[in-house]
Amino acid sequence: MAEVNDKDTLFSSLKRQSQAARTSLIQNAQAEASTELKSIQQEQLEWHRSRRKHREKFDKKIYVLLCIQVGFLMLLMLCQGFRPFGFQLSNWVFGFFINGSLIYTYAIIRYIASDLFNGKHELLKPEKVGTNRQDPIL
Repeated sequence: MAEVNDKDTLFSSLKRQSQAARTSLIQNAQAEASTELKSIQQEQLEWHRSRRKHREKFDKKIYVLLCIQVGFLMLLMLCQGFRPFGFQLSNWVFGFFINGSLIYTYAIIRYIASDLFNGKHELLKPEKVGTNRQDPIL
């Protein structure tokens, strides 16, 4: 009988140790997952910050460029309409300037909307920002 009690004691001791080891492994895995999640969140936050800085830089430049363009077209239309100092363009040249400017504006806004602000621009890819992620999480 003493031998059976020793075996039972041994088995219960082994069971407690395996449960303690299992609990320890689970806690370690949870801690690692938590740490990894925090690093991924930090990585995403850094990616969004760099993307915002990049957008701000381009926003200002494009706004100034479009303001200059609208000012030039307004000046051209005023000069064509009032003809100061005998200034006059042929209808073909005037139409070329107006239509060319509209096409240019459409192209630059399309570029901004479809490429720069949805993360597909090559400067915004995670490899350039310094992260290891392949697809940005928005």
